[in-house]
Amino acid sequence: MNINLVITNDTPVIESHQNVLMSELNSIPPRGCKSLILNHVLNYLTDEQIQEVLAKIRHGGSISVTSPDAMEAASALHTGTIDMVLFSTLTSNRLKQYSLVDAKSLFEQQGYTIETAVIQDLSFYIKANRS
Repeated sequence: MNINLVITNDTPVIESHQNVLMSELNSIPPRGCKSLILNHVLNYLTDEQIQEVLAKIRHGGSISVTSPDAMEAASALHTGTIDMVLFSTLTSNRLKQYSLVDAKSLFEQQGYTIETAVIQDLSFYIKANRS
């Protein structure tokens, strides 16, 4: 099972993945996902929901996350690269902010192996595999 966890029904489908609303997370069986994508969703999840998401990934499966990087956004605001409006767009109405370092640590603490970890355009992308 390949899942793209989404916030709204109008999110475009990612090739070979099925969109599942965050509110329907319980419909995914434990260890049922070979691939799980969180595209700008991580910041809307509680710590408990993140643990639920990680429990959905089978051994040998992967999770891919794209999210605004809090440190990059703060740095860009500080240096004047972005204005307060863009900064607010990246950070408002979220439950929690993450940086690449935070996400990497989160996955490693749960026994995941980091395959890719990069920052681009104020966001990070990380792909981690469950051992």
